[in-house]
Order: sequence, then structure tokens, then C-alpha cells
Amino acid sequence: MLSWEECQELTHGVKGVLFRAFPTRQEAANWLNGVSAPAPKGLRIYVDGSFLEGYPKAGWGFIVVENDQEVAHGSGVTVFDAESRNIDGEVMASYQAMRWLENNDRTAVICHDYEGVARWAKGEWKAKSSIAKKYVEACRPLVHRVSFEKVAAHTGVKWNEAVDQLAKNAIARAKKAEGATQAAKVPPRNLLDERLNEGQNAAQAAPVKPSEAPDASLAAKPVTEAVRAKPLPEPLKDPKTGQMSLPL
Repeated sequence: MLSWEECQELTHGVKGVLFRAFPTRQEAANWLNGVSAPAPKGLRIYVDGSFLEGYPKAGWGFIVVENDQEVAHGSGVTVFDAESRNIDGEVMASYQAMRWLENNDRTAVICHDYEGVARWAKGEWKAKSSIAKKYVEACRPLVHRVSFEKVAAHTGVKWNEAVDQLAKNAIARAKKAEGATQAAKVPPRNLLDERLNEGQNAAQAAPVKPSEAPDASLAAKPVTEAVRAKPLPEPLKDPKTGQMSLPL
């Protein structure tokens, strides 16, 4: 019998071939025979994470489904930069799903496509990375509310595809919001100052007209004439007092 990975490798890229997962052999047989499988009963939460090259944070999302009807959903991006790409988003989605269950006093099956979501939470994998350790610590008081079910990624499972898109949309929304914030920090243009600066720059760059140029001949002409002082008038003698004075 071929393994899941071997089947995926054989069918990948083959036109007209469908590759998807089923919880049981009977459901797979029903699908092959054209019999629609009944939707799973009870409360199920589909979780997923996403990472976009060039953006530092991971996106996460969860969709709460009851009897194949969506009853709630949540999404966002990680607070800190992702250290393990989409894995940060996967475990954050699972943790947020557990928080939703705690707040609503419910239990559910968490459906995930990354194996570590269940393995770390149940203690089957040793948490070595920083994000794995944080996940284990955070979900320890909440994990009693959930069981886990592995879902194959990108195989046409309706709610898994929907939550995958939800996590991607969370990144797009966060990038748009951050872009708007950066734009708001740019100081408004002072049009008056710009007009004045443009006028000054134009005046400095304008060529001098010939009629406005200083007369070079004046600068080069030597001073050869001295200013002649006017002679003082002869003093007059006052006939009464005999004093001498200058006429004004």
C-alpha cells in the first residue's frame, strides 16, 4: 500500500487527477461511488497559518463550524516577527481557537493541516523552538477542551481551504493598515513655503541681462582728478570792536 506522501507525489501535476483526504475508508469509497458523505456533526474548528515572503509577521485564522455551518471566525497576524514562517501562524490559530472555546465554555475538534499543532499540545513532540515552547505553555490550561484531527492541506476540504484564505487575508489587511499608518506620518506639504522657495531658486538661476550688468569700464577707470577745495573768504574787521570774523 502506498503512503500518503507517495500518492501525492504520483498525482501532483497530473491533469484531471484529484487528490484529497478522507477521515475513513468508507467515506473515500462513497466519494468514489458518487455518494456524498454526510457533514461531520458537532463543533469543529478549522485552523491555519500563512506567511508571505517580504512581510515579517505570520497570519493566522480559525473558523468555528457546527453541523457544517459557520458560527464564528477570527483572524490576525502574530504580535512579533515570525521565527518559523507559517508555523507561528498555525500554532497561534490553534491557541486562539482554544481561547474562543474557553470564553464560550465549549469543547470541539480542532482540524489542522500542520502536524505540530496537535503533537506539541499533547506532549508527543518535544518543544525545542521558542515558538513551540510558547505554544505549549499558553495552551496547557486550555487543551482539555479540544481533540485534534489532521486534515490534508490544499486537497479541496471546504473549510480548510476557507481558513487558509482567511489567514492570507489577515496579512493583506495588516500590510494595508501599516501602509496607511506610515503615510499618515508624512508631514503635510507647506505650499506657501514651496512657492517662495521656487521663486528664490528661479531668481538665482535667471541669467543677468546685458543692460543690468555693471559697467566694467567704471570699475577699470583710475581716479586721476582730485577734488579742489574752494578758497576761504578774506576775514573782515569790525570797525567798532576791531575784531576779525569770517562772513557766513
